[in-house]
Amino acid sequence: MKEFAEIKHEYLSYIASVRALSPKTVLAYEEDLRKFEGFLKERNADFRTLSRQEVRRFLAELQRQHLSVATVNRVLSGIKGLYSYAVRYGIVETDPFDRVTRLKEQRKLPSVLTEEEIHKLLEAPGEDFFGLRDSVIFQVLYATGCRLSELLDMNTDAVDLSAGRISVRGKGDKDRFVYLTDSAVHIVELYLPLKEAYQEKHSVAGDHRKALVINTKGRRISPQGVHYIFERYTNMLGLSKHVTPHTLRHTFATHILDRDAGIRVVQELLGHEHISTTQIYSHVGIERLRNVYERSHPHGRRKR
Repeated sequence: MKEFAEIKHEYLSYIASVRALSPKTVLAYEEDLRKFEGFLKERNADFRTLSRQEVRRFLAELQRQHLSVATVNRVLSGIKGLYSYAVRYGIVETDPFDRVTRLKEQRKLPSVLTEEEIHKLLEAPGEDFFGLRDSVIFQVLYATGCRLSELLDMNTDAVDLSAGRISVRGKGDKDRFVYLTDSAVHIVELYLPLKEAYQEKHSVAGDHRKALVINTKGRRISPQGVHYIFERYTNMLGLSKHVTPHTLRHTFATHILDRDAGIRVVQELLGHEHISTTQIYSHVGIERLRNVYERSHPHGRRKR
C-alpha cells in the first residue's frame, strides 16, 4: 500500500507533466502538501481514512498560522487536487475535503493614477537618450495597457508606427494587437534611430539588438530595471501612490472605461481570457463614483 509521500510525488509529477502547470506553481503545491503531510504525521493519521473532524482540526491549524486567505485557498486547492487524483485512480474511496469550500477573499481594488498624475509622469523624463527611453516605457504602457512582460518581450519589428500598433504575445502564447496614441507614436519615432545608433556604438547583437526597450548596456532591459525607473520617477515627482508598470495597466483600463469603452473592448485590449478578470475595472469605476458622491453631496459623506 502506497504511503502519502509516494502519492504526493506521483500527483506533483502528474500536474507538472499532464496538466502542464508551471514549475513555480508545482513548487508552491509541493510546499502546501508538505504542511498537510506534517499534520498527518503529527496526528499519526492515515490520509485514506481521514475524518471530517480531523479535516476541521487541520483547517484550525492553518488559521492559527495567520496565513493569508489566498495562501489558505492555495493549500486547500492542492489538497483537494491530490484527493481528486487519488479518487480517480482508486487510491482512496472518498475525499474528506469535498465539503470544504474556499474562503472568501476580499477583493483589493487596483491603484489607479488620476489624469493629472499620469500627465506628470509622462512629462517627467528629460530630453537625453535615456530620458527618451523612459518616455517610451511610460507612453507605451499607458497607451496600450500591456503587461510588463509583454513590454520586455517587444521587438522593434513588431512595431507598426504607420498603423499605430504593436503585435504582442500575451499569456498562453496568444497574439494580439495593442494600439498607440499619437504621442506614443511620436516618442517611439524619435527613439528608434537613437536606439539603433546606441546599440551600434556598444556592439550589441543577437536578440538584444531587436529589443524595443534597452538598458544602459544596450541590451534588453530587465523587470528590475523597469521597476527601478518607476521608483525613481515616483520619488522625484513626490507621488504618494505606489506606482508600478501594473499601475499603468490599471490606469489605462480605468480611463478608457471612464470614456464609455465597453467592458468587452477592454477585455480584448488587455488580453484577458475571461471577462470576470476584466470586471474588476467596473468596480474601480463604481468606487470612484462613490467617492465623488460622498465628497459632493451635502448628506453624502459617511459618518466616521
